[in-house]
Amino acid sequence: MSNKVLAIIFAIVFVMTVKGAEVVSASENSTSLDEGEKAFSLGKYQEAETVFGALLEKEPDNYILLRAQAHTKIKLEKYADAEKLLDKILAMPLARGRNIRLYTEDSAEPLEAELVDENVMVVDRFAKNNDAFSEFIKEEPAGPVPHYRVFLKKTGEMKIFPKSRTRIQHSGIPAATRDKIVVLKKEVMKKNISTRQVKAEVELVAIAGGCFQMGSKLGDSDEQPVHKVCLSPFSMAKYEVRQKYYQSVMGYNPSQNVGGDLPVDSVSWEAARDYCKKMGLRLPTEAEWEYAARGGTQGEYYWGSTMTGKEANFCDSSCYLNDRDSNVTDGFENSAPVGSFPPNPFGLHDMSGNVGEWVQDWMAINENYFALSPEENPRGPRAELDTCSGVDCVGAFSITQKVYRGGAWNQGISAMRSANRKDAHFQLKAEGTGFRCAAGQNP
Repeated sequence: MSNKVLAIIFAIVFVMTVKGAEVVSASENSTSLDEGEKAFSLGKYQEAETVFGALLEKEPDNYILLRAQAHTKIKLEKYADAEKLLDKILAMPLARGRNIRLYTEDSAEPLEAELVDENVMVVDRFAKNNDAFSEFIKEEPAGPVPHYRVFLKKTGEMKIFPKSRTRIQHSGIPAATRDKIVVLKKEVMKKNISTRQVKAEVELVAIAGGCFQMGSKLGDSDEQPVHKVCLSPFSMAKYEVRQKYYQSVMGYNPSQNVGGDLPVDSVSWEAARDYCKKMGLRLPTEAEWEYAARGGTQGEYYWGSTMTGKEANFCDSSCYLNDRDSNVTDGFENSAPVGSFPPNPFGLHDMSGNVGEWVQDWMAINENYFALSPEENPRGPRAELDTCSGVDCVGAFSITQKVYRGGAWNQGISAMRSANRKDAHFQLKAEGTGFRCAAGQNP
């Protein structure tokens, strides 16, 4: 065998070895979002998790990758991990248009650009091919590969860049995307709560019986006339019902402001009643609630006459509603973990603010119940209807409103008054309404 033939054979083997190494290298570096999405669509979630994880090491601030990995973590029931990824997205600023920074091999500084298309399939004309010994081997032409199409702001040019050799950094997240992430995070948080398998518990505070003046001359007409009420001893929950307990007992969490130690919200009167029954308890009567809220005080608020933001969670300067007080801050944008504020004189927390609380009583629409109320252990109008449910509560009866008390994070200071009364349809689910349970033989 001649030296020339040996040289050719050696060259062929060398090139095949080099090309083989290049293929492996290309395979290792060609991990793309498309591969991860394909694995996800096929139910190969662990594979997708690995792909997205590798990509995030290179582009840790890419919200598209963060979102994809969060969805993958959810499928793998890694809810705590998913929540952290979603938090990272929500911490990003809102994007203006599709502005990005483009990092390429040929540019030392990022290029300011607008992303036009994320998946243009064309041949990479500038890929580095191995031309060694090309006289001996004819390479197959490269196929189309994913490219970004962008508008370069500095030059005004529309250009494409191969994804394999380009990195983009988003300036923020689109508003529509952020809204979806907010909704997704709530569901993830609820899943996260359910995995903890918390057993529901309640701490009751014994309330000695006694008499007090119910209502107020300074409030709305439905708070009058001020009248004497006497109650037998009863017990009241020290805290509003936490979401983690509600979810454990009822199997779902209706809350809009999600958190295990936040009070359950967006709960109907019926659901509140049913929860208390499952716990061997009941809702307090309206008279019991006001007596407990006052804690032996006679003023408009159980802490005194002024509001500094340290007493209760109400619609303060961070509240988005028009009823907010722009001069006071309570430290919370919406609901707060139960017990975040000092207790009243009876040792009960959040009897003013945080979430309004359903009570047992119906609200009389066509008459003034306070003018007719019995002095001993009043139960409110139409107490015989307390066992009805759903459509059985309406239609034949003209009374459909239940009372809730205490004010909420989305209500003004006046709603924090101990005598303040509000009512809503018994099936209403509002993010500012929750409840606490009571015990005793009064009803």
